[in-house]
Amino acid sequence: MREFPSILLSTDAIASATALSVVHSNISVVNYLRHAEVGDDELHPDAFASYCVDYYYNTVQNEGLASFIHKTQWDLDLIEIIQAGLSAMEAAEHLAYFEKQMRQMKLFSKIKLGKFLQQPLDKGQETAKLLEDKNFPTEDLTELNAAWLKQHPDTQVVSIEEMQEIITDFLGA
Repeated sequence: MREFPSILLSTDAIASATALSVVHSNISVVNYLRHAEVGDDELHPDAFASYCVDYYYNTVQNEGLASFIHKTQWDLDLIEIIQAGLSAMEAAEHLAYFEKQMRQMKLFSKIKLGKFLQQPLDKGQETAKLLEDKNFPTEDLTELNAAWLKQHPDTQVVSIEEMQEIITDFLGA
């Protein structure tokens, strides 16, 4: 099995000096590879972890924990990837919060959870209220994610043209 060898960040994203630009640069590469039918297991594992952590962070921050649980169907592979990403980023507050949610989900009735996941989110408001946790951490996960990507030993900072060459070479292999 082939695996994309690096985390690619654009020189423009690094020059912008905003955490969001750095994280979005990684997301753009991951999205491009996924749309080119590269499997998630073929992506650089830490680039994919960053991508998943960003999805988790934005979904919970903007829509709530119940929405994240519903949208992801509490996929245990994804949950493990996010947990590992939070740990690698040294996002202590978010990791503690996430692991608390993991423990809560293990205690949740499989029947009740299954019913919640199978129906539209707006129909499961009673269950959603049980799942919601208002203690979402205040630490800026985008900043931590960007800092981790920038210092990662597999990160390559390249121009957009070089990025396209590296991706094209990988897809052609």
